[in-house]
This record gives sequence, structure tokens and C-alpha cells, in this order.
Amino acid sequence: MQTNKSKTIPSQITPDYNIDPANLWWLESNSNADKWLLKPDNHSDLSSFTVNWELELVSSIEGDLGRWRPWKEYAQKLVAVIMESDSTDVEKPITLANYAREIRTVCLWFCFTNRLHHIAEVKREHIDLYEELIKESQLTVNCVITKLHIINLMWKLRDEVGSGLAFFPYIDGKLKGRAKKLGKQGGRTKTIRPSDFFTLLDKALHEIENADQWLSKLERYIEIRDKVGPDNCADHYKKEFNESSKKLMKRIRIIYASAIVTILSLTAMRKHEANVLKYSDAVRALENANLEGTEHKTAHTETGKHTQRPLPKEGKKALKLIIELTKFTRKTASDPDKLPLRLPFQHCVTKNNKASDTLTTRVLYGLFDTFIKDTSIDYKLRPHMLRRAFAMIWTWRFEIGDLDYLSRFLYHNSHLFTEIYVDDPDVYDFLPEEMQRYTAKIFEQAFLGESNIEGGIKSVLSRYRRLIQQKVKVIEPEVISIFIDRMIDKFNYQVIPNADGYCFMSSGRGIRAKCSTDGKNPNYANRNEKTCSSCPNFGVDEGRVEYWMKRRDAHQVVLNSSEDHLMVDAARRGVQYAQHIISMFKGAH
Repeated sequence: MQTNKSKTIPSQITPDYNIDPANLWWLESNSNADKWLLKPDNHSDLSSFTVNWELELVSSIEGDLGRWRPWKEYAQKLVAVIMESDSTDVEKPITLANYAREIRTVCLWFCFTNRLHHIAEVKREHIDLYEELIKESQLTVNCVITKLHIINLMWKLRDEVGSGLAFFPYIDGKLKGRAKKLGKQGGRTKTIRPSDFFTLLDKALHEIENADQWLSKLERYIEIRDKVGPDNCADHYKKEFNESSKKLMKRIRIIYASAIVTILSLTAMRKHEANVLKYSDAVRALENANLEGTEHKTAHTETGKHTQRPLPKEGKKALKLIIELTKFTRKTASDPDKLPLRLPFQHCVTKNNKASDTLTTRVLYGLFDTFIKDTSIDYKLRPHMLRRAFAMIWTWRFEIGDLDYLSRFLYHNSHLFTEIYVDDPDVYDFLPEEMQRYTAKIFEQAFLGESNIEGGIKSVLSRYRRLIQQKVKVIEPEVISIFIDRMIDKFNYQVIPNADGYCFMSSGRGIRAKCSTDGKNPNYANRNEKTCSSCPNFGVDEGRVEYWMKRRDAHQVVLNSSEDHLMVDAARRGVQYAQHIISMFKGAH
């Protein structure tokens, strides 16, 4: 789809314009006609911004190499127009780099497979053959859409480029339908079951907790390597510790992956957001409550959107560990303020014999693969799966009533994006089982006296507790468990947790819900201080008193500062409802 938004164009592209990399603002100054280096965005691999136009660099092709020159000139001019034109919506160099490689691929195919000399020679039968190649490649529909879109641009931008296709390959509205016939549907990101998610998180936290001995060994390994050189350090290390340095490297990779898994699991940040975390921000986060960062996907700007994510003590331990593990590489890093760097024994040497210190996607996935092999999980783990798991767990715990908060926490621009996370068919495979376990846990804590639950549900819990006491002399966990299982099975009980308390629901309690709008079932979108504080299904424990205090204080601010009578009345009632809940617990103020 074309857009009409205006772009900042330093030099207008015209049909007779000769491509000079030095005149293109989105290319690095050391680019040339055969190798374009697009300006990096600091959150993608540097290699993603390199486009090679020289034949020996892109492919081993037999044939008339002179035929490639006009094709290369056309391809480069098309790429420049795509970036500069008002009729396209490409704004970021990373997007343009992907387009450039697609354009290079199709032009090479027209040039050498079809032996064509110029874009004007391309006919419908050549497009049909290209479609056959796409279909044989078994690409996803999204990949095919990009390829067909490039073909369309060869016609749509023909006037600005100065040449192009003589026909419109895919008229408006037909491209996606054709792509669906040629490509295959991409698989959804796997949903991690709650039990697996907590298994992974427990594993990661355990590795972090016991990392000190391996950090000491890594420190010593680096000292040995600096003293005797990289070729002899393995033998010296084995003599000193009676173990292979390969074991050390494996454990360090697992520990590093554990720290990253913990950060991603507890903050739900995207992979690229984690990749641009700054060392200076991480150091500040160890003293503060929040980890600051930058999010680019939804920002629609080159600079990105500033983010703040709450970081619990487990997250701070993980962050401190990342700082410790990367301190060796940081000494000589190209960007010392970049937090995620390669480990001191993970090197990638470029053609210029320069070691790369970037934690690329490939290296990160390798760390995750090593981590997952050390667990009982039998599928590949990827960063986005942890983000989805966070969203699913949140929904399971807090229901749809907190969708707005979840959307803000995930830095989504719209609830529609958040609903994709929570409206996942996979969740229904495990939700009933997990809800039942959670319900049993809450009842067990209440019956054993481990949790003091106040509110409208207290009388029901007290009645059940008296029934148990009448049947047994000593209330033991085993007896409680049997009683709870029967109760849940008979009345179809569910305990639905929210930030402000618990909603105890059963087959017959829906009609008693104060938030109900139909007189039969609860309507959680209608939850507020008034309905919950007076609802017979509502329960609150001491751990949620602080939440109610914050609510009360927020209402008090409005009460003290507002001159609007309606707002003052609403704030006064809000203070009263919150104080009613707080007063149920001794010692609360």
C-alpha cells in the first residue's frame, strides 16, 4: 500500500540521476559502488546492513558478467528511489537493506537464469517462472509477500527510476491472495506451558545463585590465557583445576543464558530491546527500581521509545551477572556502553581479522540452545517465547480486567496487539488444569491458616473450615487436599486472582457477583472498589493491602486538590471503600 507522507529528501532522485553512494544520507561514507554499508540502527546485527553488488561476493555465477552492469545500476537506482520517494513507506535503513537484497536476488535471476539484458525485457512469462521458483523454495507467506511487493515496485516506481516493468504484475488487492497460493503459512510462536516456563525460570535462577565458583574459574582462565597465550591455556587450566576448559566454557554459556532468560522472563522485553540495553543504565538499575531501555518496533522513530521496566531482586542479580561476565570483552569493545556482549571466548573474526564483540542473534540462539539442552525441555527456546509466556501467565493470573496494564507493560501501541498474545488457542490446553491447581493452593493456604483472607468470602471459608474440624481432630495437609479436591469437583470452584484480591467463583456464586450485569455471571470489566469491597465472592489477603493503600492515597490526592464537585465526591467514596478493606487487617494504616 502506498502512502502519501512526506519524507526528508536531501537530493531528489530523477531518472537521469547517477547513483553515488557519497550522496545518499542513509549510506556510510566508506560505501562504494560494489559494497553498500547502510547506517546501522544500534539494535540489529551490523552484517544486516551490508549489501554486496559485486558478483564474486554475492554468488558464483557463470556467464556474461558484463551483462550484470546495467542490472546493477537499475537495482541500485530502484533501492535509492524506494528510500527517497514519497510514494513508499520505507523509512528505516534496516528495512531498506532487506529490500535491497531481495532486489539484488531477483535482478540476478533475470540477468543470468533468463539471460535478459534489461528490466524492460521482462515479460509475464518470466514472472510466472519466478513464481514457480518461489513455490519450490517453500517460503512462508510473509516472505513471498515481500518478494511480490518488490516485483510490483518495479512497475510502480518506473517513472521515478527511469525504467521498469512494462506491465502491472499484481493489481491492488491481488498480491496477498497470490502470495498465499505460493507460500506456506508460518508457524506461530510456541506457547510455553506454565509448568515449563517456571521450570526454565527455576533453572535459570538456580544457575545464577550458584554462579560464583564458575566466575572465579573464568577469572583464573583469563589470567592463564593472558600469561601463556590462547594455544596453551587449556593445558594449564586442566592441570590447575583437574577439568577441561570446555566444561568451564559450557557452564559459563549456561550461566550467561540463564541471566538473559531471567531478564527477558521478568521484564517481557523484546529481543531487540534487550540487545540495545546500555551498560550505564544497567549499573543505575542495580541501585534503582527500574531498568531503562529503548524500544524501536512500535516507536516509528529512529531514536526509539524510552522504556522503564520494574526489576525485582532476582532480575538485579541476573543483571549484575551479565555485567560481570562481559567485563572482559568490554575492555576492548567497539562500544563499551553496550550491555550484551560476547563472552571472552566467543569470537567471530571478520575478513579484516577484527574480532566481533557483538551478541548477534545467531550467538544468542546458540546460548539458548546450550541452556535448553541442560534442562528437561525438548524444544528450542527463543526470546519471544518468554515474552509470550509472560503475557499468558499474566492473563491466567489476572484475567482480562488488567489487559490495559499488560498492554502498557509490553509497550504495545494498541490492545489489539496484546489480545493476540492472550487469545492464543494453546492456552486453553493448559488453562483449566493450571486454574484448578491455583484454586486448590489458595484454599489450602486458607484452611491451614497460612493465609488470612478477609472480605465477603471469609464467612464461606470459615464454614468450610468448621466442617473439616468436625470430621478430623488434626487438620493435616493430606486431609485438606482430599477435601479441596472434592469441593472443587462438586461445585466447580475457581479462584481468580487480581491485583487487588481474589474472586471466588463456583457454579452457584455467579449470581451473587456485584459486578454482574446480567444477574447470572460475573462481568470482570465492571470491577471497581465499590463492587469488590462489598461483594460476597471477594477475598483479600494481607499481601494486597499495600495495593489498596496506593488506591486510597491516589483518591486522597484528587480529594485534596480537585475543585470539581463530581470528582471530589467520587474520590471521597474511593477513599472510604479502600479504607474499609485496609481496616480489615490489624496494623494497617
